[in-house]
Amino acid sequence: MCIIVDANRLGAFLADPPGENAAPLRAWLKRGGRIVYSTGGVFAREVGRRTRDRLLPYVQAGRATLVSADRFADDERRLRADPDLRSDDPHVLALARAVGVRLLHTGDADLTADFKNKKFIDRPRGKVYSSAANARLLATTRCAT
Repeated sequence: MCIIVDANRLGAFLADPPGENAAPLRAWLKRGGRIVYSTGGVFAREVGRRTRDRLLPYVQAGRATLVSADRFADDERRLRADPDLRSDDPHVLALARAVGVRLLHTGDADLTADFKNKKFIDRPRGKVYSSAANARLLATTRCAT
């Protein structure tokens, strides 16, 4: 069971206590869920060192998986050139495709549209956890990594 947490939601997720919409995610992690993230390329610029350091306890506890940006760099470049891409987040889509994650926590409308677009994320289709009202998605997500 894995999820990608977009940079625009990491602050609320890592806050102590977590933000209202991040609280179900933190509880889910305690029950066996995992965050998948990368510290290379665009992720490094968006997230920043301090936030990456705050993710380390999750890695040490087996609740976060770090994926090398090299694993999806070529796909990211192809996605960036795709005229149908609405968001400025091809790195998120490429990460999801590289490791098979089909659940994303974001508040970005363009990224949500791209993640749900069959052209970009398919077999199975991408789903977006945008708020605590979507907590049911946490029970059905799978992780290939």
